[in-house]
Amino acid sequence: MPDAGLGPAVEMVAARVPVRVDVAVTSDRYPPAVEATAYFVVSEALANVTKHADASRAGVTVASVGEHLQVEVCDDGRGGADPVRGSGLSGLRDRVLAVGGTLHLESVPGAGTVVRVDLPCGATT
Repeated sequence: MPDAGLGPAVEMVAARVPVRVDVAVTSDRYPPAVEATAYFVVSEALANVTKHADASRAGVTVASVGEHLQVEVCDDGRGGADPVRGSGLSGLRDRVLAVGGTLHLESVPGAGTVVRVDLPCGATT
């Protein structure tokens, strides 16, 4: 992740995805473990969009919500993601839990996928 922070790092990852990715990322800074986890979430979720979703579009939002950093990656693809079938989503969940966060997955077949993560971080710097 670049020293410039999470925003530029997320922009770089999104630029490599072969579908349109709309990105909105806070410019605030967070503890290194929180930023690294948020970056990992975005990277893994966009990799899944590329490999599995057959999407034409994706979105990434990273925003402060109270004392949490909320990361959301969504796509308009085929849906049906199942954390039990592959190691990517279960590894993602483990990484989020390791920093005290939560992961919510919405992936209805035919209706795209939303990965939402809340990471505790206290006040921004």
